[in-house]
Amino acid sequence: MTLTTIGLALVLLAGFLVWLACDRFWHGLVILALAFVLFALVAATLTGDVSRVLPAGTFADGSDGKDQIVLASTMATILVSIMLAACLFGVVKAGWRRLRR
Repeated sequence: MTLTTIGLALVLLAGFLVWLACDRFWHGLVILALAFVLFALVAATLTGDVSRVLPAGTFADGSDGKDQIVLASTMATILVSIMLAACLFGVVKAGWRRLRR
């Protein structure tokens, strides 16, 4: 239940940040391209193995737990890179609009 709640919260937050940053369809494509570029950096520094930061008992015992850890770590890395890309794009877009005034 904890893993589902955390995953849902990450998906909702990533979707909300992308929704805030996008005015046009191609903005979403730029955010995805930027997330692809940021993926390796996020995997190496921010997320990596999420089993270290989640509470004990979050994952099942045995091989099921190992599969859950890999899946949760991958999803966290993807979603965090999308969130960072959306935030970065939103800041650049706001700065560009401010400079044009």
